[in-house]
Amino acid sequence: MAQNFAYRARNPAGKLVAGKIEAENRNKAIAQLRERRFFVVELKEAPATGPSIKLDKLFQKKVGGRDLAVMCRQFATMVQAGVPLLQTISIISQQCENKTLQQTMKKVGGNLESGMSLTESLKPYPQVFPSIFTSMVEAGEVGGDLEHVLERLALNFEKDHDMREKVKSAMTYPTVVLVVAVLAVVCLLIFVLPSMTKMLIDMKVPLPVTTKMIMGLSDFLRNYWYVALTLVVGLSFGYKTGSKTERGKKMKDAVVLKLPVMGPMVQKIIISRFCRSLSTLLKSGVPVLQALEVVKNIVDNHSVNTSIEEAERSIKEGKSFAEPLQKSRIFPPMVGTMMSIGEETGSVDTLLEKVADFYESEVDDMVARLSSMIEPILLVGMGVVVGFILISIMVPMFSVMDNIK
Repeated sequence: MAQNFAYRARNPAGKLVAGKIEAENRNKAIAQLRERRFFVVELKEAPATGPSIKLDKLFQKKVGGRDLAVMCRQFATMVQAGVPLLQTISIISQQCENKTLQQTMKKVGGNLESGMSLTESLKPYPQVFPSIFTSMVEAGEVGGDLEHVLERLALNFEKDHDMREKVKSAMTYPTVVLVVAVLAVVCLLIFVLPSMTKMLIDMKVPLPVTTKMIMGLSDFLRNYWYVALTLVVGLSFGYKTGSKTERGKKMKDAVVLKLPVMGPMVQKIIISRFCRSLSTLLKSGVPVLQALEVVKNIVDNHSVNTSIEEAERSIKEGKSFAEPLQKSRIFPPMVGTMMSIGEETGSVDTLLEKVADFYESEVDDMVARLSSMIEPILLVGMGVVVGFILISIMVPMFSVMDNIK
């Protein structure tokens, strides 16, 4: 388990600096500081943080793709204009709208002042700066091409943000309709049906099986609502907990890709994200094996990651990394073919970008079709459920009316 250590050390310039570092033990903390070329003067365990710190972290606003895209644009512009790095970080930390990013950039500025490189200053904050960000910044620092790397990062984050927003907007209306439909059915069962069914029972009308089922469900929701609520909360918690385990995540990823309508769309989103991210990393000079490791974290799908791992093994053996993707059931033949052509012509990054553009346009079309298709399906489904409930109650009432006549 990782521990926090407080240190005082001299940086390569001989300046005395202080700070905190996280490591598994004291020796590893010293090793990390030596990697930064620090001469350790004092190292001791930092006092444990109280629960208030954890609550602060719980309510921190997340840093989204749009926030990072804007920051990268500003960063690239100032670097291109020749503004010193420390001053650039200071200006960005004042201009950030996102408070979490603002506070983190101030910490990055402090790390830079203590003598760390930009990459070393960013790495302690993986919850804010994803692996694609730190890997590309590192490549930009080494290659002296930081402003262009930051521009590519901004474009990558913008594209990713736009795609997420399109999918969210397409799913918002169907989700609202579904929630309203469920609430309407529950209200019907709890508040409307009891008075109607009481009349049927008092009149001793013979009830069909469907009517008895609806009455039983209504009684259960009225008398044991807490059991139903506990069941819903328990299933939700169980799903979240199970999907975090290796086996659960593997099953969830496989099932999602096999879902009708949604499965093909998720697959195209994954492919476009894979191609866009890998293209951006390779264009920035990140080594291919390191780029594939980063992309695995971005894609975050067990089935796709298995194919990427096979590609990594193929590269280590000196073979083509397009071949494992061509054999994969996840990646369409177009992706493997384009990568194979890219390997032969030395233009993998360019062709991957074209593939990403193609699949992003495919996702746009699918999202438009999905939103127009789900709406009538939900309305029809809601009508069928409500109609079934009403017919189950009305049929015995009609028989009563016939007997009266």
